Amino acid sequence: MNGKTLNLLVITLALSFIFGTATPANAKLFEKKEKPKQVKEESAPKENETKKESLVPASKAKIKIDNPVYDFGEIAPDSMNEAKFAFKNVGEDILKIDHLQGTCKCTVPDLAKKEYAPGETGEVTVQFHAPKYQGPTSQHVIVFSNDAQTPRAELEIKAYIKLAVHVSPENLNLSLLDPNAGAQPITFVSTDNEKFAITKIESTGNVISFDFDPNNVSEKHVLEPIVNTTYLRNNLSGAISFTVNHPKCKDLRVQWTSLKEFEASPSVIILRNANPGEIQKRSIYLTSNYNQPIVIESVTSDKGIVKVTNQVQTENRFQFDVDIVPPAKEGQLRVFSDTLHIKINGKDEINIPCRGFYKSN
Repeated sequence: MNGKTLNLLVITLALSFIFGTATPANAKLFEKKEKPKQVKEESAPKENETKKESLVPASKAKIKIDNPVYDFGEIAPDSMNEAKFAFKNVGEDILKIDHLQGTCKCTVPDLAKKEYAPGETGEVTVQFHAPKYQGPTSQHVIVFSNDAQTPRAELEIKAYIKLAVHVSPENLNLSLLDPNAGAQPITFVSTDNEKFAITKIESTGNVISFDFDPNNVSEKHVLEPIVNTTYLRNNLSGAISFTVNHPKCKDLRVQWTSLKEFEASPSVIILRNANPGEIQKRSIYLTSNYNQPIVIESVTSDKGIVKVTNQVQTENRFQFDVDIVPPAKEGQLRVFSDTLHIKINGKDEINIPCRGFYKSN
């Protein structure tokens, strides 16, 4: 065997070894590896997702009130009275009454129980404390329940308070210029012929007093008011309270009103969206309620913000044209003020406040 033959044999054996039949171990080296399939995981529900809640069906309870208005007619003042309101559950569910609410302390409602089966009846009882003074009155009671259509059923109490003692007049129209303010005598008459005495009298601001005998017992009393006109100027409206010892009547009242001698309109000047230094014009009217001539002594203002530019007089009326000059703003303040003083000769001073609000930036 020569050298060439030997080399050829070696090469052949080497190639056979490399490319020969593959063993199972070698075969694995040439297998095509497949990527494992990824399993798609379902995402968990988010915590902030709103859960759908099942809707609660509306209650089918229904309250039916036989007569929601109770009229006592004429009753005595300061008396205790009872009203009853019958009702029925005409619905299909249990009627549940949560609570009752009166419109004032004089009206106290009550209920035997809070739940009523379909077809069951009930009753609201109301204790009504009548007011002391004569005239019509009304109060209300609200029934709160699970009736879907009428969750707030309303009851009404009406009455006319009739006094056992009639007083006349019930209102006094007083004058600042008339002697004794033009007050009329006040008459008290028993409507049931029961004798009584007037034991105590009080008036707002001590404006009106009386000379009376608290021991005088009679079916009729006539009193002459004594008016302090100085006090009246500070209390242009008020009331006189009379205490009597009639068995069916304890308190009586007479009211009074009086006009101011002079009246300004407007009584207060309000400015909005004002700019510093930007003049705003207004007119003020001064009127005599008793048709007196008006003589102006002086017109001034505290800060000079309000200035009178013109005056016009017509019989019992004065017109003042004014310029209002908003001052420069001070820091963060958004408000400015002044007061106009009109002094009437020999009379009181009329004061007219002015309030201004700066325009927002």
